[in-house]
Amino acid sequence: MTVDIRRNLIIAETENIPYELRETQNGKRGRRPVEMGYTGLEVFGGVISGDLVEHNRDWQGKARFKVVDRMRKGDATCAATLMAIALPIISTDVVVETREGAAGAKPDSIVQEAADFIYYNLFDAMEESWNQFLREAFLYLAYGHYAFEIIYTEIKDGPYNGMVGWKEFAPRHPSTFESYKFDTHGHMLGVEQQVFTTDLMKHQTVDIPLDKMIWFTNQKEAGNPLGISILRPAYKHWKYKDGFYAVQAIAVERQGAGIPYAKYPPGTNPTDIDAAEEMLQNLQAHEQSYVTYEGEGDQGWDVGFLDMGAAKVLDPKDAIEHHDQMIPKSILAGFLNLTQGDRGSFALSSDSSGFFTYSIQQTANYMAGKLNKAIQIILDKNFPNLPAYPKLSFNKVGHISLDRILDGITNLGGQGVITPNAELENYIRGLLNLPAMSVEEYEEIEKKEAEKHEAEMEKLKANPPAPGQPVPVPVKKEPVKK
Repeated sequence: MTVDIRRNLIIAETENIPYELRETQNGKRGRRPVEMGYTGLEVFGGVISGDLVEHNRDWQGKARFKVVDRMRKGDATCAATLMAIALPIISTDVVVETREGAAGAKPDSIVQEAADFIYYNLFDAMEESWNQFLREAFLYLAYGHYAFEIIYTEIKDGPYNGMVGWKEFAPRHPSTFESYKFDTHGHMLGVEQQVFTTDLMKHQTVDIPLDKMIWFTNQKEAGNPLGISILRPAYKHWKYKDGFYAVQAIAVERQGAGIPYAKYPPGTNPTDIDAAEEMLQNLQAHEQSYVTYEGEGDQGWDVGFLDMGAAKVLDPKDAIEHHDQMIPKSILAGFLNLTQGDRGSFALSSDSSGFFTYSIQQTANYMAGKLNKAIQIILDKNFPNLPAYPKLSFNKVGHISLDRILDGITNLGGQGVITPNAELENYIRGLLNLPAMSVEEYEEIEKKEAEKHEAEMEKLKANPPAPGQPVPVPVKKEPVKK
């Protein structure tokens, strides 16, 4: 038996089960397992099932992948909604933070070296680009989950020669997972993947442990690694909309042009009727809808199109528009519809996008957290006993209003809250896509401003204003803060 005093745990080495020390009712010290319950997820033979997973048959098992692909590849609104989440995060700058403790504290030199190694590995040494990895990783939102196998390699050139690095994060499509492995408490341990190998030309199974993968899950519940597709709440609206589109197409084809008809006089030769029917069949490509009937009296032949009352048939356009608008609303992206027609203004759209911005910021934070676990593993292989782990993070995600930022800087600067310096200058230049200014250039400008201010003060002393006149005070810029 080994005792961990810091965590107040006692470990049973023979069973490898952690216990926690506790006081019993009679005052004696007892023990109980640290974890006693189960997540509640139903797993039979490695297959996840039960009411906690999904009640709709269209989304059970591997059927979900076909549904999701139809939605994201065949529907413009679904595709645009997914892109509205992915593109702001993909375009956001990524940093590897090294600061420890209070803001402004300098990191340990070895921590800084570890951070530089991670940055180099992610953005320079990987076989696939960072943007390509992110684009595919966002499929976890559509499918509910997505996985990458971490492929390690030895770095053989550059500043980190001989160290263990990432070769790639190899995608593992969730439709290839046949079964899932869990421990006795419902925590996932790994998956069994069925793949078709081109070298052996046959199917085979591969066991992949969870610690060898980066596993993304959307809205994980009760330990379910399958998650919930972000398109799941929109499925009903997409299905109705897809059906109404089919009804509209049929209505246009059936009622739009009408059905050809031929009215023939009594006593017409059957051969002439057959010839008329053949003619009517050729009036509409791929259709054989027509009407022939016998007229009254001696009015002769009459050929034309029947009025099918298309104007009186219920137009599904409004229903299509309603369900189409509900799709982005299901992920808090309803502001995408506000500029359509008379449904809103740009200002209202900007305000409504706030909740959506919060949601994608949390998505970025979640993805960064998953990557940070992989970062800790590879740092342990190269930097033992690190005092702190560098962490990857995304900068603030979302649209930046330049007008609001510049107005805010102007107001705060006028009140003395913000002091101009080279760093602030280059930040504003970056927002405006202007070239950066070096500290030396900024100091030279301030030197000239100081000389100009001193000259104006000397001129004011030499020529003071008349009595009763206001004294102009030249504005002096604050010194540079490095």
